[in-house]
Amino acid sequence: MRKIFFLTALLMMILTATAFAEDVQESAAAEPTAEQTDEQIDEPYIYTSEDFQYTIACPIKPLAVIQNPWQEPGKRGEMLVFANDGWTVQYAYLIQVNAFDSDKVPDFNKADKKTIDEYLAALKKTNGFGQAELVSITKDNKGIYAVTAETIEVLNEETGEVEGEFVADRQDVFTFFRTPAGRCVSIQLLTLNMDKVFVDTYRYGVASFKDNSVADKKAKDKKSKDKKDKKDKKDKKDKKDKDKKSKDKK
Repeated sequence: MRKIFFLTALLMMILTATAFAEDVQESAAAEPTAEQTDEQIDEPYIYTSEDFQYTIACPIKPLAVIQNPWQEPGKRGEMLVFANDGWTVQYAYLIQVNAFDSDKVPDFNKADKKTIDEYLAALKKTNGFGQAELVSITKDNKGIYAVTAETIEVLNEETGEVEGEFVADRQDVFTFFRTPAGRCVSIQLLTLNMDKVFVDTYRYGVASFKDNSVADKKAKDKKSKDKKDKKDKKDKKDKKDKDKKSKDKK
């Protein structure tokens, strides 16, 4: 497995940002042993959501999982929290499994360059992204990688003219893509530190995302087929026994 969990650096940054308990803080101050490094850092924590049917590689085991944390109704997904200070989330992945309307968003794997460029331009103009580009999620699947702007323009609602701008207190990273099963997924990186190690770890997690709804559907279909086959076999046997009894009577 590709080692991009960056040994001591990532663990120290995560634990330093976390204020859960004294024993956690003490472990952050100590250099991890070689055994701890192999277990906690070299290999990611594989999180599986039974409710939303996906699997993703995480830097560490989530300290908390919050279902449907959005204010808007209709959104489905979870926030995987890796570090916080009280109610302030310092490091998390926000995963939505119905993030966009497939009919209104171009197919990132099939659309022509002009269509994609127009979509990216609109995305930056209307959604506050300073950066938006087409990227390869995996070898066979493309998506959109976008970063919120550092400075945000304030528009006059009546005239539409720019009245000023303010500097955002943080930047968030988003990746939008379709799974092979057709689900429209968004994975958002929430972090107070845009250090490369966090972004690279996040991008690795995005690439690892697995849509389990396909496997779940196949399992259900197989179970249904097995049940039907069993019933058909029983019905056939019952009919054969019935025919035999009828023949014996004659």
